[in-house]
Amino acid sequence: MGQDELPYAGLAIHFAFCICRSEGVDMTTSGPGPTTIRRRIRLLLRQLRVDRGQSQEDVCRVMDWSQSKMARIERGTTNVGVRDLRDLLEFYGVDDVDEVARLLNLARLARRPHWAGTYRDSVPAPYMDFIGYEDDALRISQYHPFVIPGLLQTEQYARLLQAVGPRRRDGDEVAEARVRLRLDRQRRVFAQPLPGRVRIVLDERALTVVESEQVMLDQIELILSRLPNIDLVLLRRDTASDSVLVGPFSMHEFGSEADPDVVYLDSQPEDVALVEDPEVVAGYKHAFDDLYGQAASGDDVRRVLDAIATSLRRTSS
Repeated sequence: MGQDELPYAGLAIHFAFCICRSEGVDMTTSGPGPTTIRRRIRLLLRQLRVDRGQSQEDVCRVMDWSQSKMARIERGTTNVGVRDLRDLLEFYGVDDVDEVARLLNLARLARRPHWAGTYRDSVPAPYMDFIGYEDDALRISQYHPFVIPGLLQTEQYARLLQAVGPRRRDGDEVAEARVRLRLDRQRRVFAQPLPGRVRIVLDERALTVVESEQVMLDQIELILSRLPNIDLVLLRRDTASDSVLVGPFSMHEFGSEADPDVVYLDSQPEDVALVEDPEVVAGYKHAFDDLYGQAASGDDVRRVLDAIATSLRRTSS
């Protein structure tokens, strides 16, 4: 059988099926956002290439592309054009007319502007992907050993973070844009609260690092107001002395073969690195479950937060 007659592998067919018919959603009117769609396309294209036993260099020779163009497409740092996608699908042996049409339509949808696009110049590119995947995640899990996670920050707390550390060099305009983005992100996540969608391991150490008592009081009151809609547990100082070694991270779970789970390493609120390796992601899932299991939950969380809030009100009055 010649190269042009080789069908693409069953795994890729199944993967494309998942992409085009994810949970029965009509992609032309609703469904995943452009960031998630772009990742689906790049994962599919990489799988198709591997199934045909082709290297990136092989594809570049046939397509007369530069190596950098092919690498950007498979990394998802650039949108693949409709014509380029059609050529790739033909080369990979995808000849089902309906399937090709659906995939080409996905390429068009991936070019839609993201709601946070106006902030693109104020945050690193990986953070934009972080927000894009967060829009479509079925479950969002976050842990930070020293800082209140972004989904729970008040405006004053978020602004304080922008005023310290290396981010001060970015200027006031960029700092304000990042604060607005943080608040816009919260509004979108909590616009339609889904109990259990957001899981947060809140470290008790993060509740005492801010010198302003009023900022900390407002912060704790906001957390208390979120409790009905989030799954929040509190890691006490005396229960997990090695938790700081895990480091801050966020995990997005999708519950779909078309969308593998991802982890973001969060060294600073707008400085994140994407982790997609399944074994590494599984390790972070285990770490989160371990932290979650060590933490106080339910009424115990509210009692601790109420006690801290009461003390802050007393000292600030």
